[in-house]
Amino acid sequence: MDNKPFDPSENPSIPHPEKIEENESQGLHNSIIDNNVGAEYKLGEDVSSNRNRVNCVKTKSKGKIATAYVTKVAILTALSVVLYLFARFPIFPIFPYNVLDMDFSSIPSLLGGFALGPIAALIIEFIKCSIKLITSTTGLIGELSNFIVSASFVLPAAFFYKYNKNIKGAIIGLLIGVLSNALISSLSNYFIIVPMYAKLYLPMLMDLRVEFSFQYGLAFNLIKSISTALITFLLYKRVSKLLHL
Repeated sequence: MDNKPFDPSENPSIPHPEKIEENESQGLHNSIIDNNVGAEYKLGEDVSSNRNRVNCVKTKSKGKIATAYVTKVAILTALSVVLYLFARFPIFPIFPYNVLDMDFSSIPSLLGGFALGPIAALIIEFIKCSIKLITSTTGLIGELSNFIVSASFVLPAAFFYKYNKNIKGAIIGLLIGVLSNALISSLSNYFIIVPMYAKLYLPMLMDLRVEFSFQYGLAFNLIKSISTALITFLLYKRVSKLLHL
């Protein structure tokens, strides 16, 4: 019998110790890689899930804001229409033609413009005048005049306040609106409204074109816009929390 020492390397069925260590090391390495890949995959799933949840919340939030916007514009429009149709009264009775009716229908649009932005104010004025067409007795001319005059007041005021949201910004915005209203209403009456109305209904009105545009009409629009501005200024802080989105 050969007394040669036993060498495991000579028997292929018995793994060499170094190979055992190498296999164990490789297995541990593979396990670590698998765990890392699994963790990364799970992290990716979590991030994707969170992103989807955030997007879902944002979508719902935008939907709620849009619904609140439409609802508040609709309420302010309804109020403006009621004031325009049922709370009108003539001023300057000495003027030969009773076409200067006082109303406060621009108050809701101004409130909406301050709280919701200039576009809301314009939408309220447009819908108000469009609804008034149903009962129009001036063949669109009176409604067109009201839209031009009202928009020239509420848009500058709301636009200025949008970028200066404080008491000073509200006062300056309303003053800008009053001045803009006085200028644009006078020019509109002289070049558009009086000629249209005279052509369709009262040719004699052209004889009073200057007086209507720059005297009676100007005084009327100043009284109306200043009154509307003062009432809006007093009301806005009381109702702003209800109107803001």
